[in-house]
Amino acid sequence: MRNIFTFRKISYILATFLLVINYGCQPDDEDLVEATFPNIAEVFIDTFSPGLQYDAFGNSKVTAFDVDTDITFQGDAAMRFDIPNTSDPEGGYAGGVFSTAVGRDLTNYNVLSFYARASKGETINEIGFGLTFQGEVYRTQVSGLQVGTDWQQYFIPIPDAAKLTEESGMLWIAEAADDGSSYQLWIDEVKFENLDVIIQDSAGILEGQDQVFPANEGAQTTISGAYVDYNLPNGLLQRVNAGPAYFDFTSSNENVATVDNLGVVTVLSSDGFATITATLSGTTAAGSLSVGMEDIPPSPNVDDSQATQVSVPIGFESTALTYDFEGFEGAASAIEGNPDQSGVNPTATVMRTTKTNGSQFFAGTLINLDAPIDFSTSEILSLKTWSPKAGIPVRLAIENQGIGADSQIVLDVNTTVESTWEELLFNFSGQINPGINYDRIVIFFEFVVDLPGDGSTYYFDDIYVIGSDPVNGGNGGGGENLLENGDFEQGMVAWEGNAFNVQTDGGNSFNFANVMTAGNAFDVNLSQQVEIVQGQTYTLTFDASSDGDRTMIAGIGLFEAPFTSVTQTVNLTSTTQSYELTLTADSFGIVNSRVLFDMGAETGVVVIDNVVLTTDGGGGGGGDTLLANGDFESGMVDWFGNAFNVQTDGGNSFNFANVMTAGNAFDVNLSQSVEIVQGASYTLTFDASSDGNRSIIVGIGLNEAPFTADTETANLTTSTQTFEFTYTATFGATNSRVLFDMGAETGVVVIDNVTLVQN
Repeated sequence: MRNIFTFRKISYILATFLLVINYGCQPDDEDLVEATFPNIAEVFIDTFSPGLQYDAFGNSKVTAFDVDTDITFQGDAAMRFDIPNTSDPEGGYAGGVFSTAVGRDLTNYNVLSFYARASKGETINEIGFGLTFQGEVYRTQVSGLQVGTDWQQYFIPIPDAAKLTEESGMLWIAEAADDGSSYQLWIDEVKFENLDVIIQDSAGILEGQDQVFPANEGAQTTISGAYVDYNLPNGLLQRVNAGPAYFDFTSSNENVATVDNLGVVTVLSSDGFATITATLSGTTAAGSLSVGMEDIPPSPNVDDSQATQVSVPIGFESTALTYDFEGFEGAASAIEGNPDQSGVNPTATVMRTTKTNGSQFFAGTLINLDAPIDFSTSEILSLKTWSPKAGIPVRLAIENQGIGADSQIVLDVNTTVESTWEELLFNFSGQINPGINYDRIVIFFEFVVDLPGDGSTYYFDDIYVIGSDPVNGGNGGGGENLLENGDFEQGMVAWEGNAFNVQTDGGNSFNFANVMTAGNAFDVNLSQQVEIVQGQTYTLTFDASSDGDRTMIAGIGLFEAPFTSVTQTVNLTSTTQSYELTLTADSFGIVNSRVLFDMGAETGVVVIDNVVLTTDGGGGGGGDTLLANGDFESGMVDWFGNAFNVQTDGGNSFNFANVMTAGNAFDVNLSQSVEIVQGASYTLTFDASSDGNRSIIVGIGLNEAPFTADTETANLTTSTQTFEFTYTATFGATNSRVLFDMGAETGVVVIDNVTLVQN
């Protein structure tokens, strides 16, 4: 037998190899018979099978392998690996490849079997076949194989033997001691077999997950995480990690992305959507890769005129906010009137950026935000642009102001028209790091390496997260909208009723109903379920019109018998009007309530849009709350701190924290960012309780050193109480917060219905 030990560099634990496999050549003469390869099943039976050689991994202990004639499963010899101490200067692990110079035809087999034992109980890191130093197209392995001190048979199934017509990688192993101390491992009776007791259970790619890859033209990625699960003769379910080449891949749209037989995905176009899926021997594999994005309805125009801080969505419409922006490297930027109030962007104010003559190719405009971008609804950013050139790349980058470029992620999307407003979509899906607050946006026009600016002027507007609220997002004014999809831009979701019919025209979505026969007002209805609290006052605002003069009923009410409601009648005309109704729920209030529009009493069209329902904040100055998600009904958004933990019970959501160890009050904290103006008066209201008697500190303060704060102590009991505190701010900064410090005492703290108003 021949034992060949050669120094080949390969990293433990074998992450990636260069694919240099030659699949063979097609004979020029169709009459020639294509070469076949030997179908030798044996790998090691007392000796190396014909043509087999062993090459150790270069950074392993290359002397670790030997042939043992004393300890065998059966016959005269077995493979032995002397697994070294992990601190061994000659190499901290053992491993290598058993391969043949001439490939073998393994199509008649479905499993590699062998017997193994060890001098102590151990777990083999990786063992498999299909790997040589020339490639790993059909690399197959089992990880974490447990071996005891008695001989036991093991199986590594072949995912699709029909593809192994010329395989040279017969066996490979990489093993380091679990506890760092040396031991011996024996392997014997290694051979390929065809066993009908090897049963495939399931298969998948990308670890069975549905993942997203941005549609950047020319980009490539390789499908990873391919596996097959098998039921073994011993009753175990074993996972085999398989090379993607075993699978057959399909792209749903080859104009957007193609995928080859090695699982390499190539993006051909950023315009459109493709899904990469796979099958194994005709069985659909779990997991998929989405490239690009499905068609998305045009985004609405952003109205941030009432916003209280600069945050996405941004429409540059506010006259009260100070937009923190900067043109750099030769880009001159300013907020100006819209030079082309037409098409998808008829709004009044936009951002201009001019790449002056000779400016750097990476000249652009950055915008610092007062609050990080909320990607909870989507990871796709929309941007409306106006460019004098078609086909130029627009680069949009997002990053954290404090971290800078080290946190930056970028996408490039080309313009398609010239001197016309258009919407560009930047799909960051799968790239957002949830541990980073992205509070800066950077936009570059004509981002072409080494191409200097030529004096062209560009415009952009309406920075918007797809699916969010373009009016009330970003802590926009008017209080927190209790309704979902109030602008109908998300299509046929959240609302119900026989009048629910979303249509889109000119880039704007709205609800459209045409009453053909008059009857009871409630015969034609549009509703959305929302919790109504008895005694609470609500403000309902909406835009509406008709094709003539008619009326409808709007209001709030129970969504179950006896359908008690508080409503008003509004007069519609052919001109779109904005309506604002103040409604107090004096005689009802339950979770199963609703906003309602009853329009069946008269014939004619009814168009409804931009529906917002807010409360008066429950007292505390009567103004609009400066906080978002103060009732925690939107889940884990807007707040932060190690005490941020939203729970829901009985249809109501609240923040729940259980302090197990007492320390500093600020050790356990719940906060929300909000701008505080020095000298201004604020009223903070909230409901709170505990599982006993304890106190918490509440107030307003800086969200950065020196953490100046104005606070009060709230004494909690087992009964829910409403607390109201008024503060005059002794400090002032954009980066301020509302705070609840609860670490000084042990026990539960439940907080709900938090509002902050400026008096």
